[in-house]
Amino acid sequence: MVTQNLDHSSAETTLRAHRVVLIPTYNEERFIGSVVLQAYQYAKTVIVVDDGSSDDTARIAKDAGATLVRHEVNQGKAAALNSGFFYIRLMKEIQDNAAAIVIIDGDSQHHCNDIPAITAPIFDGEADIVIGSRFLEIKSRIPRWRIFGQQALTTITNLGSGNRVTDSQSGFRAFSQKTLSMFDFDSEGFSVESEMQFLAQENNLRLKEVPIHCTYDKTLKRNPVTQALDVINGIFTLAGQYRPLLFWGGSGTIILLTGVGWGVIVVERFSASGKLAIGYAMICVLLSVLGMILISTGFILHTMRILLLGMLHKKSP
Repeated sequence: MVTQNLDHSSAETTLRAHRVVLIPTYNEERFIGSVVLQAYQYAKTVIVVDDGSSDDTARIAKDAGATLVRHEVNQGKAAALNSGFFYIRLMKEIQDNAAAIVIIDGDSQHHCNDIPAITAPIFDGEADIVIGSRFLEIKSRIPRWRIFGQQALTTITNLGSGNRVTDSQSGFRAFSQKTLSMFDFDSEGFSVESEMQFLAQENNLRLKEVPIHCTYDKTLKRNPVTQALDVINGIFTLAGQYRPLLFWGGSGTIILLTGVGWGVIVVERFSASGKLAIGYAMICVLLSVLGMILISTGFILHTMRILLLGMLHKKSP
């Protein structure tokens, strides 16, 4: 723990000095100034990564007192977070004091007064990653279609990553200092939160969730269906990369069993009529062969991944 035997006010002052707030943002000139000012109430350092905004986001963030890291062109949230984490590692004074790194969106959807709650498990040594969950204890008015969509994405992410949470897509998170050296995100689009869940499983990081508040009164900047499909595509890519046996082997098993099912139909029809259902038989063969190929691919990729990880582990100091 960072603090011990201190009254609440003194403890919060001490904890504030050990928090860094990182805000990835894109075209949020309406809200970024107030988000920065509110974040400064709970953190000594506030870093805004402007991901190629075409409006006044960068100027307003800087005027509000934030440390500004800027991309000349829009590269996506994963790249913005990479730049933010790299900057923290680069600035030794910031890194040394960054016992808890908080990521928060720049559109004022999240409430900065939840920062103490989301960093508490980090300071108490209970977690390496804390997710601010909108669904652990629902404290806000969330549109039903959002609940349905987010829960569907969370289910897919949980199955793919092997980590179970209630809100896999929350952009309000806190990280311990040791995670700085572990994160280098590869995701494109909007699946970076899902990638964090895969990385947590990969690196045996402790996950915890705390309930947070959210405000949903802003006009959507992106088509939610397109965004959801983008996230699903990213999750499948991550599953193939981090858990090839589950992804390829599991898919192959389902296809193989489907082929076996078609085979049962072929046998039943042949027994009943004495005629071979050629079309059904071809489907049976194709599905069975494809299933076995995918299962073999899963085992091969899984074995290669274990060997590569073992080699990397031996080379690391």
